[in-house]
Amino acid sequence: MRNEQPPPEPLASALGFLISWNGQRMAHRFAEALQPLGLRPPHFGVLSLIAAQPGSAQQELVDRSMIDPSSMVRVIDELEDMGLAERRAHPHDRRRRAVHLTAVGKRGLERARKVAMDTVNEVVEPLDGDERETLRLLLRKLAGVD
Repeated sequence: MRNEQPPPEPLASALGFLISWNGQRMAHRFAEALQPLGLRPPHFGVLSLIAAQPGSAQQELVDRSMIDPSSMVRVIDELEDMGLAERRAHPHDRRRRAVHLTAVGKRGLERARKVAMDTVNEVVEPLDGDERETLRLLLRKLAGVD
């Protein structure tokens, strides 16, 4: 992978570059780690959103993610094809479809969550516990999350 070595100066002193570099590094490692499970990062994200709010409509999943509507349809189709999620009639609006995890999907998400935690721990290994928490809080603040 390209970013296994630290970036050179002056890039290593540029905050925006460092944020982007570390994000790409994390994304690449996570994508590689999910491959043995037959998943991609968008699958993980959508599975996580469905687990948090079972029965969400596709549009609600679009609104809560960074995935455009046509890509969301494709991701949910793939999750259905893998037996991880299913669309059901929405209980209050027959024009909408509610998306749920299957039992296989719940187990797959648990395996993927372990992969995610292992990947994060590997990347942030140089940081101690207090530094990790500070980083988490600062990233939440940058993201506009209270």
